[in-house]
Amino acid sequence: MKLLPKNDWLDGEELVGKLMNSFWDDRKMNVDIRDLDDHYEVKADLPGFEKAEIAVQYNNDILSIDAEHTTENEVKDDGRFVRRERSSSAYHRQFVVKDILEEAISAKFENGVLTLNLPKADYQEKKGKTITID
Repeated sequence: MKLLPKNDWLDGEELVGKLMNSFWDDRKMNVDIRDLDDHYEVKADLPGFEKAEIAVQYNNDILSIDAEHTTENEVKDDGRFVRRERSSSAYHRQFVVKDILEEAISAKFENGVLTLNLPKADYQEKKGKTITID
């Protein structure tokens, strides 16, 4: 008995999985988190959103970013719908970020990018040390 080689394009489960993953991967909020010594900087891409459609919370060491956007496009002819389209986008991301000064968290939204600054609670500026040479 001769075994046939597996052809990826014939594998229905893998094909559907790849299609679904590529669909859902495009639907997530892209986020960058940088450790900048005294604070964390979080940048989230939210093109097409308005500031009022975005909510940010920090509770019990968890940073939550939520955004929801809905649009309607309506074309009428004598009061009867010829075409009516709706679309909505909703994103939710959560991150564990410990030891943050909650009262000093700041946020700005500009050109479709949400930028958060989360100051560290235990940050102490490092002092240099002179090293003696023997």
